[in-house]
Amino acid sequence: MRTSSETMPAGPGAPAAAERTDRTLPATSARGGWFGRVFESDPTRGFLSVRNAVAFGLYLVFAVTFASFRVANDGLVYYTFLRRFLGDPVPKGTGYAYQFGVAFFNAPFYLVAAAIQAATGWSSAFGAPLREVSIGVASNVALALTLYVGWKLLRRLDLPAGPGVLLLAVFGSPLFYYTAFQPSYKHSVDALFLTLSAYLILELAERPSTPAALALGACLAMLVAIRYANVGLLLGVLLVFVLGRDWGRLRTAAIALALVGALLFALPALRGISYKRRGNESALAQDVRAQPKTPQLVAAGIFPHISDPCPDTRVYVVDWSQCLRNKFGIRFDARAPVRMLFSERRGLFLWTPLTALSVIGLALLFWSRPTHRRFLVSLSVAALSLVLIHALWGDFWTNGFSFSQRFLTALFPVYLLGTAELIRRFRLGAALALTACALFSLFLGFNHFLGYQRISAQDGVWGVLTTKGDRDVAETIRLIGTRALERWGLR
Repeated sequence: MRTSSETMPAGPGAPAAAERTDRTLPATSARGGWFGRVFESDPTRGFLSVRNAVAFGLYLVFAVTFASFRVANDGLVYYTFLRRFLGDPVPKGTGYAYQFGVAFFNAPFYLVAAAIQAATGWSSAFGAPLREVSIGVASNVALALTLYVGWKLLRRLDLPAGPGVLLLAVFGSPLFYYTAFQPSYKHSVDALFLTLSAYLILELAERPSTPAALALGACLAMLVAIRYANVGLLLGVLLVFVLGRDWGRLRTAAIALALVGALLFALPALRGISYKRRGNESALAQDVRAQPKTPQLVAAGIFPHISDPCPDTRVYVVDWSQCLRNKFGIRFDARAPVRMLFSERRGLFLWTPLTALSVIGLALLFWSRPTHRRFLVSLSVAALSLVLIHALWGDFWTNGFSFSQRFLTALFPVYLLGTAELIRRFRLGAALALTACALFSLFLGFNHFLGYQRISAQDGVWGVLTTKGDRDVAETIRLIGTRALERWGLR
């Protein structure tokens, strides 16, 4: 039997609980037993509960045991920019501003590490310089904040929000790899700001306010500064205003996006830092002198006010497709988004199969939460747009020799919501299937992280899983144990 509050229509400012059904209410109630303690949230407890503390403490032990605290690969770009921005000496010709937003999140941690080093003389930890360690700390703090915001998001939607749900979404997606194994990358911070954006979309869909619109605009600006491809999120994120015909707050969010974005992108220039590496920084640039001679228009005399329309080419030629490729790495390939999801080489759904199941869970959420469809449509369109925009960089869809599809790590709120809905509907069956997926991805991540003989950027999920016959499962487990003992000084 429904209560009076359930039969009354909800007004614009009414809480979402007014629209809930008896079927959805038990999702957040801890029913007792181990399943409830692991997967379901306790409505009488906050985020800092004993069960969460135990679970996240175990994750912390895992991260400290296996994290690589040295800044490497792409992380060097953001780290060197940060050092140059803060006035530290960097090698000549380095420290340019490319997808630099993560550096602003990392800055307080770096400054604290520098202060500790200056005060105590302590210069290293975990086999890495203390200032580099600070970047790993920042990445894991970003994960903790992501889990807190994700927990709040689940609670608002009456979905299971126990530590098991949160950690399944972490270990079943690329997020664990780029927080624990490669913390100097930007993906943990990227996931934080998109998860925060998802929470703000829900807030604006149900309890619209000007502060929330301002915060959403600022989050979007930060997301674009972290990864330029995140501009693809704008269509879906701002759709929440369009669906609600909330034009005033749409303008507010757009103004915040423009102002905060302008400030973020002006800061490197104010410090005299270039936005690109000197010289021919694009690996995709081609020397047009080596190409067959074809009739082309020379820029001189046709565009008198443009001295260099395509600076990465060696001659002034009006060949806009090549210009876009050289300057921005753009080469359209409609197959790239499909490969990013399904290919054996870097397919998100193959390397981290929990993400595929979570998409099914998100679809089911449309039926179980009809009052939240404005939020769900906005988030889903944003996620789809982020996938599709990578067709513009069609020949770099593999993102190098990376674990799973790291360009889609930020879609953590999608993975989290879908995982929670599957747990709510199918309980133990879903928990077992999702746990198997997470363990598969974790084992795959260890093989990728530890390496093996004849390892190659061409290796796909099967090659990494089997290590090309270099070692069996037992040997990998033994190697993992050896690494753990070495980190804790027990070997």
